[in-house]
Amino acid sequence: MQVLTGSKKGRRLKVPHGRTIRPTASRIKKSIFDTLGDIRDLKVLDIFAGSGGLGIESLSRGAAHVTFIEKNPVVFKLLKENVETCGFLHKSSFVCGDFERVVKNLIKKGAKFDIVFIDPPYSLYARRGVIDFVNLVSECMRDYSVIIIEHEHRLKGLAEGFDTMTRAFGGTKVSYFRKGI
Repeated sequence: MQVLTGSKKGRRLKVPHGRTIRPTASRIKKSIFDTLGDIRDLKVLDIFAGSGGLGIESLSRGAAHVTFIEKNPVVFKLLKENVETCGFLHKSSFVCGDFERVVKNLIKKGAKFDIVFIDPPYSLYARRGVIDFVNLVSECMRDYSVIIIEHEHRLKGLAEGFDTMTRAFGGTKVSYFRKGI
């Protein structure tokens, strides 16, 4: 896995051995960032950050700051190493913990983001749907911000207050939820 574009283009990122995480494929990552366009100076939240591929790509492309959330302590350590290796510690914050608790805490603190990446383990979809994740983070979104979520199931229902677009990449789908006013 490597950074595709920007100031750290070509930088290789470490990923844990085994099936601990499922990094976003390069072609999907390229499509996501092509769709987003210019993200300079935006604040990003990377939930289920894994080894940090999406957040680090954002920083490489000029994002102002990324907040990384990762629950697994072993993966969390690797994530921090990747961000440090890329020289982005000063533009990053890290939280090791359960995503739901962390997001609720961020909302309580009044944190607001322009882009939110959500790439959960697919096993979590047995308990909650895509819209559940969108609703959870909606309170920490600025107007006209966007949530990008990777999933394998069809969308069920609508997220109120969001325009939605989905792109398929074989069995993987990427949905964009743009918050209106």
